[in-house]
Amino acid sequence: DHVTFIKQCVAKLGTMDHTLVRADAFRFLKSCKKQFDFIFADPPYALPTLPEIPDKVLPLLKEDGVFVFEHGKQYDFSNHPRFVEHRAYGSVNFSLFK
Repeated sequence: DHVTFIKQCVAKLGTMDHTLVRADAFRFLKSCKKQFDFIFADPPYALPTLPEIPDKVLPLLKEDGVFVFEHGKQYDFSNHPRFVEHRAYGSVNFSLFK
């Protein structure tokens, strides 16, 4: 289960200030008024609205924050103005934004 894994990682990092959201992400993004230092998103790769996610998430990122976005290889976000780096590990792709 992803949630258990994330909770274990947070415990190992020793951070107590975190928010783990397991809900309809688009509904959460519309209602959230908080900003974060680090955001990780792992949406279903076949999600039709997947290309819209960076623009919906980035307003929640603090000025020096990092957004890590997991996605399929068919997506390229390198032209996004806040794109920083792309990393691929086998079939898993990550785009990093600041």
